[in-house]
Amino acid sequence: MLWPDLAVAEAAPRLHKLAHYARRALGDDREAVVLRGEMVVLLPGVDVEVDTDVFDRAAEVALAGTTTEAAAAAADLYRGTLLPDDPYEAWTDEPRERLRLRYLEVLRQARDWPRLIETDPADEEAHLALASRYLDAGDHRGALRQLERMDAALRSELGVGPGPAALALRDQVLASLPQQPDSGHVALIGRDSERRIIENALAEATRGRGRTVLVSGPAGVGKSALLDWVARRAERTGWRAGRGVAAAIEGAWPYAPVLDALADLCRRHPTLLDGLDDAFREEIERALAGRELTWSGEGAHQRLFVAVAELVRLAASGSGLLLTVDDVHEADEASLRMLHYLARTVVSERAVVVLGSRDGGRRVEQIRTSLIRRNAAIQITLDPLDRPATQALVEHHVAEAAPETVERIWAVSGGLPFAITEMARAPESTDAVAMGALSVVGLAPATREALQRVAVVGTSFDTDQFVALTGLPEPQAFAALDAALGALVVQHTGTGYRFRHALIRDALLAGIAPAKERRFHHEAAQRLAAVGAPPARVAHHLIAAGQLAAAVPYVLQAVETEAAIGAYRDALALLEAVQDHASTADRPRLFALRANLLAALGDRSTMDAYRAALAIADESSRPLLRARMGQAAVMEGDLVTAAGVLDGLEPDGGPADVAILLAKGSLAYFSGDVDAAWKASHDVCSRLPAHENTWQRLDLLALQALIAHHRGELFSQLNTELRRAQDTPALASTLFDPYLCVAEFLLYGTTPYSEVKALAHSLRSTARRTGVLRAEAFADALLGEAALLAGDLAEAERELQDAVDLHREIGAAAGEASSLQRLAELRLLQGDPAEASRLLRRALRRARWSILALHLVQRIFGTMIRAAPDPQSARLVVDQAEETMGTDDACAFCVVMFAVPAAIACADVGDLEAAQRYVKVAETSSELWEGTSWQGAILEARAHLAEASGDLPRRTALLEEAAAVFDDAGQPPDADRCRTQLATDTPNLII
Repeated sequence: MLWPDLAVAEAAPRLHKLAHYARRALGDDREAVVLRGEMVVLLPGVDVEVDTDVFDRAAEVALAGTTTEAAAAAADLYRGTLLPDDPYEAWTDEPRERLRLRYLEVLRQARDWPRLIETDPADEEAHLALASRYLDAGDHRGALRQLERMDAALRSELGVGPGPAALALRDQVLASLPQQPDSGHVALIGRDSERRIIENALAEATRGRGRTVLVSGPAGVGKSALLDWVARRAERTGWRAGRGVAAAIEGAWPYAPVLDALADLCRRHPTLLDGLDDAFREEIERALAGRELTWSGEGAHQRLFVAVAELVRLAASGSGLLLTVDDVHEADEASLRMLHYLARTVVSERAVVVLGSRDGGRRVEQIRTSLIRRNAAIQITLDPLDRPATQALVEHHVAEAAPETVERIWAVSGGLPFAITEMARAPESTDAVAMGALSVVGLAPATREALQRVAVVGTSFDTDQFVALTGLPEPQAFAALDAALGALVVQHTGTGYRFRHALIRDALLAGIAPAKERRFHHEAAQRLAAVGAPPARVAHHLIAAGQLAAAVPYVLQAVETEAAIGAYRDALALLEAVQDHASTADRPRLFALRANLLAALGDRSTMDAYRAALAIADESSRPLLRARMGQAAVMEGDLVTAAGVLDGLEPDGGPADVAILLAKGSLAYFSGDVDAAWKASHDVCSRLPAHENTWQRLDLLALQALIAHHRGELFSQLNTELRRAQDTPALASTLFDPYLCVAEFLLYGTTPYSEVKALAHSLRSTARRTGVLRAEAFADALLGEAALLAGDLAEAERELQDAVDLHREIGAAAGEASSLQRLAELRLLQGDPAEASRLLRRALRRARWSILALHLVQRIFGTMIRAAPDPQSARLVVDQAEETMGTDDACAFCVVMFAVPAAIACADVGDLEAAQRYVKVAETSSELWEGTSWQGAILEARAHLAEASGDLPRRTALLEEAAAVFDDAGQPPDADRCRTQLATDTPNLII
């Protein structure tokens, strides 16, 4: 009892001192803070009035009546979000949301539309009420601007667009504005052969053989017209369609043209989203929204790629899907990667992707070459029109064109449809204005400069952006906009405006002197920052203006946001544009971001980047940087460097703990110090409560499982975790996921399958007694896998199907994905590759959203390669896997499950260099397994390489050796496969 008394005696004087200072702060009122025994009372005797209670009572009274005055008075009492500094306190969720909804109710009753929109920007009723108010007052531009703001607020959510009332009001507003001359669609004349090619591609897609059509040619040759034609053609025949355009704005959001096409698709077909998993929708909307995000340094783009592919498959499951993306030559690197990925995805779907681009461009050419080589795309190169087609196009616009007019247009236009159309509309035009400047030369100087300021920023804009960017008073800005509409320089899109053709914008930009263009960029940056534009846009214009130091803060924000959705190369390019101009204060963050980006890209300069970042890092950020550098060194196989950088680095309860423990555990394990690896991996579990951040620590448990296997303690370890799961039910849904990998050691190692089954039966029995379903599901899967590899297909089907069902029921994504992948292998053995492919697509979706994505995705893609119908398709799957798998998917153990089938697929189409590279990866991985049957798989892959090289005797010897290894391992299906190949005289090589 002495210790508590002593503590009170020491604390009392401090308490009185604190009370003294508190009274002074409150005006030296001795009644402000009163000490009574063990109680501290603040302002006793004073009635306490809580602002939320005052608002709540007033709102209740107002809503019980019907007057707008009472509702407005109640709304004035709302003081904002409840406890905004404590957003994660669980007890605040219900009252916070209840008060917010009550506030919206009183604003609606008060008809206070501006404040309602400020609180809920997507409230369509409020936008329509304001737009109608503007229209009734004769302010047509104000009404249109309000409708544009509504559309922008709705745009970030898939499938949400203006309702019928909004569309009707928009039509009414547009009808009241000065009418734009009819620009019409560019007539598609002289393109019969190109249309037939596309018609054939659409017909093939209806039979499940999708294609990508690459339309290329010089500026003005009619690419956009062809894309417009195919979109209208598809829609007329009942296809779903979505359209996107690259470089709609300068400094655009990563993936913007692809996501815009998908958003357009979903706005046209909102019911499509009923069949899309919520996780996929959230991932796409996260990327579509354009909001600022922070980046933890982890990989992200793979989930987005899978989500987009799933939406495409869902849309293609009906009568067909068409996606068009124009001006691909201006797309960001992230968008090109996604388009490349989708081009591979649609080859087995009822879908066609049509991409339009100008000639040239290294990145577009790389994609074109890759897809054409893999027979995944069709190339259409548009040439200028010949003389008869030029005459037909002129006569389409001018019914009775004079022969000399046609001749002059033919001579000047060079057969480019855009120039022909422009000159046909103004036959008196001269040679100098034939290519885009025709509409521009007649503009007043002030209007031309206003449009140049907008053209600097991009192709598309809305009313707010036009007014802000021109810097003109509203009446003058609106007059310039009307003049541009009348001259066919810009056109209304329904949700804003855009330059009618890229060549018109080019003509405007061509008339700006370099110094003036830099000034325009600088002013654009200032005005965009003032209206809260995304940091990437502001940064782009500051860089273009040469204001590199001023761009740095915006670049840092933009890089985190872009990296958070996987646009690593775009983020890195933006960062490197300003890195030499960063202030001393910004350099540590910039260098750390650069190192993390290079690590995410697997770049060889990663280690040097981490050294540079550490050289200027403050003490608080050094532990995480050292941990990531150490992990990168381990992944590169540089264990000496890893040991040096991790030496003395210990967990201290801070944010770097998990990274530190993973890096040190991995280093110890790969260095052969199993005991040290065990201690490092186990340390985090003893330092932190079992329920805290458990899902971030599953990689540590996976490392524990590997170590336990090597120490012969796997069964003991499994039972220990089983007891933990029993005592902590919250762990049960994920705790056994780490053991999916160690199960592979059992299945491909020296343990007889009878012993594996005995272990699994014992574990399942214990799991059923203790009621831990996750462990039971794990045991089911292990039994099914053992039976599959041993060739007992009936038992494998029974156990694997049970494992799939049970994992799904308990919400264990990783276990379900693993079981589905094994079930797909079973279907391949049963001769049903179509069903196997369907199961693998399900497995991939579940795996990507699981904590063990890096282990499972490689296995799934490996089986996808085997399920492909022919060698060319198998090689396509290899490319698709490379496109979607990031560095976070590079499990050094599991990669062998992808590398072996990838090597075989590459060898079978004659790609020997890639095949040899994958064999080397497989060999490096197999060394970690020690005495497993993967050596037999590598021998089989080498046999395919020998066959591709024409060395048939070596092929025979390698297949015989592989079959013997599989026999020794007790895997008859694999041995039989090798012997079947031995009995086949026809080589696999297809060139």
